[in-house]
Amino acid sequence: MPPLAYEAPVAVAGDARITFQRLTKADLPLLHRWLNNPKVALWYGVGDDNHGYPTIDEVIAEYEEKLAPDPKNDAFTVHLDGRPVGYIQCYRVGDYPEYAKELGEDPDAWAIDIFIGEDDVRERGVGSRAIERLVEEQIFSRPAVTTCLICPDPGNKRAIRAYEKAGFRYVKTVWMQSEKAYEYVMRRGRDSDG
Repeated sequence: MPPLAYEAPVAVAGDARITFQRLTKADLPLLHRWLNNPKVALWYGVGDDNHGYPTIDEVIAEYEEKLAPDPKNDAFTVHLDGRPVGYIQCYRVGDYPEYAKELGEDPDAWAIDIFIGEDDVRERGVGSRAIERLVEEQIFSRPAVTTCLICPDPGNKRAIRAYEKAGFRYVKTVWMQSEKAYEYVMRRGRDSDG
């Protein structure tokens, strides 16, 4: 796995900078607060049913595997000028065989999930810039990876616009039986202008 290169900041809205820190156990109360924010809970939750407003025990159960020495998901908190403002993770689609089968995409593609937890940071370009950076430095830094996916709820128009700004394009809408929900599949290739 290539080393993480998140020391150099990315400009957002003037002089603001985006950095990442690997998720730690100490971050779980913060994730709990964010996942109980009504604007986050509307689209992002925990468990197979993706339910919002989880208890702290549900957050711990959901995220503890991401804290293991060699997790399937690379999980980070997103920081804006040193302040934690959101969560982002990436993973190889094929590491979740049922998900890959339902999605109907290349198992060697990588996928991203993200949410911005702080209300005052939304609609400032932080999400799209964080995605651009993660794609370039963590996903496409792997020579064999040529495709990145992000799959929001089709009704989450704000997220879809942010993902388009990060270079993702709509491919299809898929009913995910395991999640009892539709996913709006968006793809970005290694050579996209993103």
